Amino acid sequence: MAARRLRRRLSRACLGAATRLLPRLYLLYMGFVWRTSRIEDRGLARLHEIVARHGGAVALVWHEEVLGVAFAYPFLGFRPHALASRSDAGELATSLLRRCGYRVFRGGASSGRSRRRAGVWREMIERMRSGEDVLCGIAVDGSRGPAYRLKRGALVLARECGRPVVLARTGYARSLRLPTWDRLALPLPWNRIRYAMRGPYFVPPAARGREALEPLRRRLEAELCELAAESDAALGRRPPPGLPRFPSARDALGSGPPGPWRPATREDP
Repeated sequence: MAARRLRRRLSRACLGAATRLLPRLYLLYMGFVWRTSRIEDRGLARLHEIVARHGGAVALVWHEEVLGVAFAYPFLGFRPHALASRSDAGELATSLLRRCGYRVFRGGASSGRSRRRAGVWREMIERMRSGEDVLCGIAVDGSRGPAYRLKRGALVLARECGRPVVLARTGYARSLRLPTWDRLALPLPWNRIRYAMRGPYFVPPAARGREALEPLRRRLEAELCELAAESDAALGRRPPPGLPRFPSARDALGSGPPGPWRPATREDP
């Protein structure tokens, strides 16, 4: 019993030291990466216009991108919000994100407490409804995977707050892949960093329940995979081995007509 208490105290002490030290090292490192790299915009600049027009947006990314995204969005002038779990890893992520300028909501899927998760989603919805041009970034296959599997929570958030969804990709010509479940990408200095975006998309208010959301979920999952593969190809990289491949995003749904979630081509309400 005493040994267990000692291990717990040591673990908490190490976590406390990490949450104080690592975010500072991260900001120094990522600032060096951005200063020595060539930045390419392939659509992300439009996100400022989308956020201003609709009072906010929900940006969907894959979890493998979070080390770059955490630094990039405040760097690009957004006021980002994010979701982190209540695990030890989530505590470290929260410290890092807050250091970068994010507002962080705690209570992701790793907490294992459904009431707490429901509470944090309600809090995020109310924040998105505030009309303060909130950009909420969601790693849609986090926090434990499986990788490249889009979960429905971000779509529910967008539907309930009446904000559009955008698909975003931060790609690197050179990066290290860490030995995590998502093979987290760490960008290297003297790089090409490519931002890409698709959307906006609108979740129909009537799309309620698993069955009603499934066609949209599958469509956006396929398009987010396409966006990742397209970005890697433009940077001269092979797509990650586990990335699903679709001949086109529409093939994920079959050959039927697009639903009401199609990309906006005008100023949709």
